[in-house]
Amino acid sequence: MQGILAIERGECYFMRFDVQACYPAEFSRTDQYNRNNASMGSCKEVHLLWSGGWDSTFRLCDLLLVHNAVVQPHYIIDHTRKSLAHELRAVWRIRRALESRLPEFRQRLKPIHTVWMFDVPPDASVSENYQALTKRFDKFGPQYEWILRFAKHFGLENLELSVESNTFQENGLIWQMLRSMLVEQNGAFVVRPDPPDPDFEFFRPFSFPLIDVTKLQMMAYARDHGFYDIMENTWFCHSPRKGRPCGVCPPCRNALAEGMSHRVPVSGKLRNVQWKLRLRKR
Repeated sequence: MQGILAIERGECYFMRFDVQACYPAEFSRTDQYNRNNASMGSCKEVHLLWSGGWDSTFRLCDLLLVHNAVVQPHYIIDHTRKSLAHELRAVWRIRRALESRLPEFRQRLKPIHTVWMFDVPPDASVSENYQALTKRFDKFGPQYEWILRFAKHFGLENLELSVESNTFQENGLIWQMLRSMLVEQNGAFVVRPDPPDPDFEFFRPFSFPLIDVTKLQMMAYARDHGFYDIMENTWFCHSPRKGRPCGVCPPCRNALAEGMSHRVPVSGKLRNVQWKLRLRKR
């Protein structure tokens, strides 16, 4: 048995990773994914980067419960993230909830492909491309560099990233420019064949199914389609305080700004007000 030992509010949790849930090292190649897809016949798998957060869980539930798709989720374990134990608990709870809803659960939701971030091999071309973008644009997190390295290493050519509408509209010029270079393909958006800015080839292996959907729209859709209770199991805070959302990390600030304040406790809301006051004094 492999896993992570997490301690929260004085209770000890062992977050178990089934060895069978990860591809063995000898099968961590494109040919393994090709064999998997071929075995599904006409029902091709959707490869989804899933963290247990709101956006990626919405996409997971929509694919499974509404569109009857087969999903291969991928989870990159960032050992530096303070919220790691919370994310893993969210993933576990959501899988259990989906298992109770889907009679064909094991056929439709594939075992999570989990990889430690430090096990994703370096790639000089990816790092060079990422650095070129960060020199031109702010608000482009370092996680995208190792997500691209992950996609290239495992031969993923259409990995879904659940980046929602407000990110493209508000969070930096890079996302606004990327939006102008995407075209619709099979219900998601991918980089056009001839992007006018070659640096944006960085996003070639990814697809973006949620670029026109806000969090509030996801909430309404989940209620209409009967899976809002599953969405309540998601986790979003990067820096939890005593097991609860902090109110000041970027995901908490986004939740407060995008109509999801009910998910941030009073202590987090007060902390957010204090953070804003400190910014004004600078």
